[in-house]
Amino acid sequence: MSKYDYNELGLKCGLEIHQQLDSETKLFCRCPNGLQGTREPDFTITREMRPVLGEMGTYDKAMLTEYKKGMNIVYECYNDVICTYEMDETPPFKCNEEAKQIAIKIALLLNSNIIKEMHVCRKNYLDGSVPCGFQRTMILAKGGFIELEKGKKIGIDIVCLEEDAARRTKKERKTNYFRLDRLGIPLVEITTKPDINDPDECRECAERLGMLLWSTKVKRILGSIRQDINVSIKEGTRIEIKGVQKLDWIPILINHEVSRQKELIKIKKQLQSLSLNKNKVSGKPKDLSKDLANTQCKFIGKGIKNGKRVFGINFKNFKGIFGTELMPDYRFGTEVSNKVQSISGLKGLIHSDENLPKYGFSKEDITNIKKGLNSTNNDCFILILGDQKEIKSAIEVILDRVDYAFEGVPPETRRALENGNTEFLRELHGGARLYPDTDSQAIINTDDEINNIKSQVPDYPWEIINSYSNKYQTEQRVIKDLIFTNKLSLFEELIQIYPEDPTLIFTTLLETTTALQRDGKEMEHIKDRDFIHIFRLLEEKEIGKEAIENILAYKADNPKLSIEEVKEKLHLESVDKNELKEILTKIANKNEKLIKERQMGAMGPLMGDAMKELRGKIDGSIISKELQNIIKNKLKEM
Repeated sequence: MSKYDYNELGLKCGLEIHQQLDSETKLFCRCPNGLQGTREPDFTITREMRPVLGEMGTYDKAMLTEYKKGMNIVYECYNDVICTYEMDETPPFKCNEEAKQIAIKIALLLNSNIIKEMHVCRKNYLDGSVPCGFQRTMILAKGGFIELEKGKKIGIDIVCLEEDAARRTKKERKTNYFRLDRLGIPLVEITTKPDINDPDECRECAERLGMLLWSTKVKRILGSIRQDINVSIKEGTRIEIKGVQKLDWIPILINHEVSRQKELIKIKKQLQSLSLNKNKVSGKPKDLSKDLANTQCKFIGKGIKNGKRVFGINFKNFKGIFGTELMPDYRFGTEVSNKVQSISGLKGLIHSDENLPKYGFSKEDITNIKKGLNSTNNDCFILILGDQKEIKSAIEVILDRVDYAFEGVPPETRRALENGNTEFLRELHGGARLYPDTDSQAIINTDDEINNIKSQVPDYPWEIINSYSNKYQTEQRVIKDLIFTNKLSLFEELIQIYPEDPTLIFTTLLETTTALQRDGKEMEHIKDRDFIHIFRLLEEKEIGKEAIENILAYKADNPKLSIEEVKEKLHLESVDKNELKEILTKIANKNEKLIKERQMGAMGPLMGDAMKELRGKIDGSIISKELQNIIKNKLKEM
């Protein structure tokens, strides 16, 4: 059920999808295209970043904000999988032709118009994720659409081919550590138009884009696809939400962002109704360290004794505003505090809309604070604790963010959190950070090349889902899971080998493997060829379907063994019909009394005894049929 009337709100959403491509090498050098996991780096490099002017001769605001953070950057490097290009010591190599062709195929699936002459551009980043300070990117295609289930077409703005950034491994105080194995991996960035007007519609669009991408040659590991959402409402502004890791997060994140923008707009109107002047609303920041020298608040008192200082700022007629809830368990005060921490590094702030006694402040403390700041009951004051540099930076951020409360919703890039809320990440990037790359030549996409790739474009995955679910009488969710787990092509091979039971194949590939993985089995040890071998044995009646789980579990624990060797270790030698009849007759003879008393009701207990001896050696349905015949014959003899 929708939480809001999205038409009335004027909700507009757009998606940005980043997907790594599975080419042999990186985009602008010939280093291997693969992450090194937890392997320790061979050496490190330290770099410092500073903002540079864009093509229009202006600084990007987001870059200036990053510069204010004053972060140091250490790059972790490997001798065998990175080169001087990643370290920004040599110009780029020729663009990876394989990656370009994969990207063109994706653009054609999106009905986009391929750019015949691509130009490499530099996109500035100052967060340290690229050693040279910019990412190389190219517009590959423009226009196009992706169609949703009910026929609505979501427009595609642009499709870019670009290099991935380095991955941050840790942060220690004022130092960010980045690992360069991911830097330069080719990826496509797909940006939709803001045609999405409902959170569930946004989720469906993201899912369809993901399925479309995974029908081509792309990486299918955790982190290889990343999605960002752009959200706005009437009277609000565009907010970019980054790091949306799960599809089910999307509706929650959008609803929470709608709530945040609605409440920020209410605050703006409240301030306007009070005829407040944003340039006069804040009092002069004041050092309250002496006023709170004997405070009952333990962490404030301890901070002062350790040489830190406490500053306060009073905001006229702001009572209740810092305490306004913008999202669940997230207030305007939290919004200001997040931004302060992100830029200055200073953690937390206290404001008078909170329950001050819970921090340990006494009535005398509160009186001293109000007196020192000339604060009235209609005002709201904030307190910050830190060293001189932290406080100076924090005050700038606080005053700037409170000033923007008079404008409404500030354009920002925000980080997605698991609870559906977001927090400030950086200012919203603009066009000022983009300019041509003088180290790279134009890249030509010929008509012959494009036409050749057109002939290789696969069917749309949702058409496959619909077709296969009808053909094999199963839920669409099952086929969708095969696509997202990259097992559809394996299913197609197995169904050719063992066509009589598609459900068994679905269960084995999705449910059995998941259950074994949950039990701690290393399922990556089991290859496609192993599944093929198992189902050939099943088709040839050399094993029963009950043996599949045991074979997979044993193989996962013993990856060096072949399936044939696993079969021998588990004593799964096949049983012919004569041996089967002999075994079942012995079981029936031992249970004549039970058969006489319960007649065909003895089938259950006897089947249990039979399966103990025959499980996995022959199909259970064959055992059941033969056992029924033996019991019937026994009853005739009695």
